[in-house]
Amino acid sequence: MVPMGHDNRFAAGVRRAFAIGLIAVGAATSAASAFAAPDPVPPWPNEQELLTAMRGGLKDRTNKDETLGIRGMHDVMVGKTETAFLVSVWFPQRGRNYSSGTFLYRPALKQARELDYSQSLGSRYVAGHYGEFSLLENSGSGQGTEDFIHALVRFKGWNMQVLHKAEFGNNLGACGETSPSAKPCEQTHVQFQLLGGYGLKPVEMVEVTTQLGGSPKEKLLVTSRRFRLDGNRFKPVKGP
Repeated sequence: MVPMGHDNRFAAGVRRAFAIGLIAVGAATSAASAFAAPDPVPPWPNEQELLTAMRGGLKDRTNKDETLGIRGMHDVMVGKTETAFLVSVWFPQRGRNYSSGTFLYRPALKQARELDYSQSLGSRYVAGHYGEFSLLENSGSGQGTEDFIHALVRFKGWNMQVLHKAEFGNNLGACGETSPSAKPCEQTHVQFQLLGGYGLKPVEMVEVTTQLGGSPKEKLLVTSRRFRLDGNRFKPVKGP
């Protein structure tokens, strides 16, 4: 059983989720980059097509009848001419820290593979590089803490290249004067901002880290680092 409606409602819902994702991503992307998206958008796969492929691509192939719920998806380039889709899913039968997942679905092959990330946060657009970069997230929680990993990736066929990643989190469920440990509350968030324009090579990125916490007075610290894409990695840029 799959907790979803008919194909038409599914497609409409996914398009709405995709549009909302673009709005969220656009808030962190330069206005010039917004014009990089080509037209028209590639055809969307239907629900049954996706479910069949994802069941065949589960990491644990012994449980192909596992319930899947599709949360959203967006297109991504896996080569110079091939368009695929990153599909965020829900596994209601798995434990809390394993109930979210992501698949890469390639319509040209009618195949999907489960990735080691809990969800896709959408495409990161740079003019001249439409659909090349995507942001994936892993998350977990326990004993009052939350931990996150954000990875900026791109695909070459099935091969996923992790270009840059950062780890951050908080202890907001296990801190403060009322907590047994009386630990100070601390939280950190990391955001990636891609930079670029038509004909601008190589692609650059700014990593912004926001830290809030400390005792007895809370302190806010914001730092940034600049990176440049060199081969399959973003490397720190020294100097101006």
